[in-house]
Amino acid sequence: MGRYEKNIEESQLVLIFSLAVNAFVVGGMIGGLSGGWLAKKFGRKQGLLYSQVLSLIGAIFSGCSKPAEAYEMIIVGRLLIGIACGLFTGLVPLYITEVAPLTIRGGMGIFSQLAVTLGIFLGQILGLNGVMGSDDKWPILVSFTAIPSVLQTILLFALPESPRYIFKENIVIIQLKIN
Repeated sequence: MGRYEKNIEESQLVLIFSLAVNAFVVGGMIGGLSGGWLAKKFGRKQGLLYSQVLSLIGAIFSGCSKPAEAYEMIIVGRLLIGIACGLFTGLVPLYITEVAPLTIRGGMGIFSQLAVTLGIFLGQILGLNGVMGSDDKWPILVSFTAIPSVLQTILLFALPESPRYIFKENIVIIQLKIN
């Protein structure tokens, strides 16, 4: 209404909502399929840092879509967050299994999946109408995606690169020097 000074037709509104919902799924598919390539090309830790950037930009786009009165921003934001989540799905377990000591590797893998499940559960609770699912508070709710991104980015700087990636990287360097 604010942009074109007329109401959007119901069929267009359904299309916009469908795009916003499905952008996350499409992004997740893209991220899930490209996680292995990213891990091989840049390393597990660097790949996780890149995915944090996508998640942070997606959270900013999603949170600013209502104040900017631009539904395109929430579609793009959800696409970026979906790509980041797809990348997390592949990169986090890979990184954990390569970095964690053998004695706690299984527990760390379970903790990763538990954190995802708890995050979904918390999102469902916060999305209730009485909590933050109202018309005026939903931009704040979708911006909460930035909190884990910032926290994980800070924590990743304190963590080592995967030993397997470092080993493979050094093998490539040795092969180049031999040739």
